[in-house]
Amino acid sequence: MDFKSINKNIDRIDWESGITEIPDYAFSSFYNLKEVEIPDTVTKIGRGAFQNCTSLEKVVLPKNLTELSNNLFLQCKKLEQVAIPETVLKIGDQAFFATSIKNIIIPKSVVTIGNSAFTGVSEFTIYDGFNYTVNKYNIFTWLSEPIYDREADGQIPDTYSFIKNVVVTILDDNTEEVKFKFYIPFRDKFDIFSISHAVFKNNRLDLGLLDSQFQRIRDFESKTSYVYYRIQYPYKLTDENKDLFSRFIEANAVKIAERFIDDNTVTPLIKLDSLKLINDKNIDTLIEYANVNRRFNSLSYLMNYKNENYKDRYSI
Repeated sequence: MDFKSINKNIDRIDWESGITEIPDYAFSSFYNLKEVEIPDTVTKIGRGAFQNCTSLEKVVLPKNLTELSNNLFLQCKKLEQVAIPETVLKIGDQAFFATSIKNIIIPKSVVTIGNSAFTGVSEFTIYDGFNYTVNKYNIFTWLSEPIYDREADGQIPDTYSFIKNVVVTILDDNTEEVKFKFYIPFRDKFDIFSISHAVFKNNRLDLGLLDSQFQRIRDFESKTSYVYYRIQYPYKLTDENKDLFSRFIEANAVKIAERFIDDNTVTPLIKLDSLKLINDKNIDTLIEYANVNRRFNSLSYLMNYKNENYKDRYSI
């Protein structure tokens, strides 16, 4: 397959039968390319092979790939879907830097993740036996050093607005069931970048270190989200921190209950109920919020809760 003669204006690729390798920068800056399905015969993709393909929305990778090279999908700003094959061992520097991928699953096979590989991805799913070798800057945003330099007020520069808060889901290695989730606020004013690396120092998850930084979180939305996941998934949550989070919830009961209501799955509300924060003073406010926002599972739970607990005082 003569890659040098391919028209850069194509929107799809007609692959040559039996192709085994894609060279470095083969399709770099093919601005009209929208979808790519790479044949399973391909076992090697060169660095930057699809970087700056700004119209690329979906990619299907070959099932026998062992490495995602440096800059592979760098600045593919419309890329929303990709599944990493379970044969991949290494993910290179900036492989998915500044894409539109929201959630990505990192297979158990992966042992090396490069610098800034996933900057811009906001949800990760990993396995509890993870053993990734990562660069020194970060564990889940893998930020590069230029981004690490802050503006004078401590805010992340607008240039890097694609950096998002991160939710991490941990799956059990054997059952693949959700073991726990947690939240890392990267857009807050204090420096949690180095904290996030330390949380995974020596590949040992230390949520206690993140918990110890809770009171330094200034942004209310980030603080609420952090507590939301720690209460809903209380993995290794100490009694002292549970009391700290409970006091925060109690002081902001309605706002946090609204966050739980938005899930519309009822389970978070049951957990909130165990903290005795739904009461006769806020029940009507919460019902109205669930109704206006069409969270009907939550609405049903709250109305039943009101009927069972306050039926002598109110009628529905």
